[in-house]
Amino acid sequence: MCVDIVCRLCSVFGMSTATASARIDLRLAPHKKSVVARAAELAGVNITQFIMDRVFPDAERIVLENNRIQLSDRDWAKFCARLDAPPEKLPELRALLQEPSLFKKA
Repeated sequence: MCVDIVCRLCSVFGMSTATASARIDLRLAPHKKSVVARAAELAGVNITQFIMDRVFPDAERIVLENNRIQLSDRDWAKFCARLDAPPEKLPELRALLQEPSLFKKA
């Protein structure tokens, strides 16, 4: 039976709920920093949290959109059928795999 393949960001990118320790340095004009700082204050969060709350969802969406393959129902059925089908007989490959390895010392 065909296995439903699900990509979970946390496992793919090694994300965890551990304390954040990686840094991003950001250069911006002083007046822009003032606006961001004021917006963060109004939102009741620090600047880092304010930026992450707005940037990270977009970053996740962009990564998902560019790492997910979407198939029509017809193409998905064909894909699953190929996965479920018995392997093709490839005598040349079988012969190659029975030859001594080039990486083993003679």
